[in-house]
Amino acid sequence: MPCWMRPPSLCFSAMCESLAGARLRGPGRPHRLTVGLGSLVAPILVALVGIQMALIVSGALLPLVAIAARRAVHRAEDAAVVPHRQLALLRGVPMFAPLSLTVIEQIAADLVRIAVKAGTDVVRQGEPGDGYFLIEDGRAEVIHDGAAIAALGPGEGFGEIALLRDVARTATVRAATDLDLFRLERPAFLEAISGSPGSGQAADVLVGERLRGQGHG
Repeated sequence: MPCWMRPPSLCFSAMCESLAGARLRGPGRPHRLTVGLGSLVAPILVALVGIQMALIVSGALLPLVAIAARRAVHRAEDAAVVPHRQLALLRGVPMFAPLSLTVIEQIAADLVRIAVKAGTDVVRQGEPGDGYFLIEDGRAEVIHDGAAIAALGPGEGFGEIALLRDVARTATVRAATDLDLFRLERPAFLEAISGSPGSGQAADVLVGERLRGQGHG
């Protein structure tokens, strides 16, 4: 229905929505924040100051509202950037590979990057385990009862035994070179692995292999 055939408040409401929407839309990208804006604001302004003054007020204020809302949208979009490097590393780990894209993206978002100097113990045998580690760059050595038993490099992880078996760390992992790592906290790790049969099976295989390498079973 043409605006001139509607009651003044409804006509003004439509104009508000059109004005706000025009400022919030990018090329071909309408935004839902504009829905209902005019219908909420219009009756209040019309009742308080009349239709003519309401149009003047809306013309002054709605651009400011639209700018603020658009900035909020941009911040949300920036925060939603997919961490491609983390995703690639996780996909290369057998116990994460079976996970759905949604779950693995959540894990990638939960990873925290840390840097460790050469010669530093990342985890120590006998200490409680509260995180899983994934190597982005550098090399580490695995030490059990004082003897080096394995080496780890980019794309490999460690720390899963203590988390999955609820035991103390079974080995020390020391940075052989400067390390760039990603850390995943215990709750996020366990939730991901326990939620997928395929991931659970792959984790069991890995734990078995590593415990045998330490002389267990």
